[in-house]
Amino acid sequence: MLIYGGNGGAREREYLFIDGGCLRSAVRTMSKEVFEDENAYQPLVQGLVGSFDKVFYYDAVSGRNHGEGQEDYAARVEPEHERFAQVQALDRVHVALGHIVGNDRRQKGVDVRLAVDMMTHAFRGKISRATLFAGDADFVPLLRALVSEGLHVTLWHPPQANKELKGAADTTRAFDMRSDSQCLTLDGRHPAFPGGNSGSGSIDLLRHGTEEIVGISGQRYIGTWDEELLTIFLVEPAGRSTNFHAFPAPGSTLRQALMAFQAVHGWDVAATGEQWVKAVPRRR
Repeated sequence: MLIYGGNGGAREREYLFIDGGCLRSAVRTMSKEVFEDENAYQPLVQGLVGSFDKVFYYDAVSGRNHGEGQEDYAARVEPEHERFAQVQALDRVHVALGHIVGNDRRQKGVDVRLAVDMMTHAFRGKISRATLFAGDADFVPLLRALVSEGLHVTLWHPPQANKELKGAADTTRAFDMRSDSQCLTLDGRHPAFPGGNSGSGSIDLLRHGTEEIVGISGQRYIGTWDEELLTIFLVEPAGRSTNFHAFPAPGSTLRQALMAFQAVHGWDVAATGEQWVKAVPRRR
């Protein structure tokens, strides 16, 4: 289906379908690999919404443990319901919930609901493109069926996603720190790393001082940290011009900000940055 804008242009309608269990697992893995702590950050669904016309989020409420009283169970899962309510409150986002059951903690009623919804929207002609955030081989038949019906399907997947699943999609997009850092949160409401800016230009060595330039792996850096914004300058050999990245990381520690910065921008600063990045007053 095409959508026509006010300027006369047209674009294809596209929905995003998210396997919430896969998203949470992907963020835990990313946190472990980048920050050495799988619980350092949580997924931020609003970071995935982007320009999709609608987003459908599928997840599961933890099941009741054997011998657990109703009041204890209700208190334990209350934070989960609050988290799902926050997701449901987002514009264009819709939540469908199943339950987690069994000793292997598998989701019940989630995968089937997701598959039925994708097929329904496709067969009713509501969309001509769809993106699925998932990594499980259980979705291979779904993707093959949708692709064979003419729907263009993009698989947004964690690095460890099933190879057959990736092969079933028309296009693939890896979920990683470099591209998707805006999908992490500390407080459940705001991105932990909300964008930033980059640039180049001359450097004021009178303000920074040549003694603050640090050599690492053949490159020369200067860094500042104001408890919310990490700025790293890559100093050119002549010492008068730089490239820089200003990297917001509100709520994170300097070490976490350095680790995230390196994962996103590729500059080798995380191991030693705490020793040479200069603390500066926070900008108001």
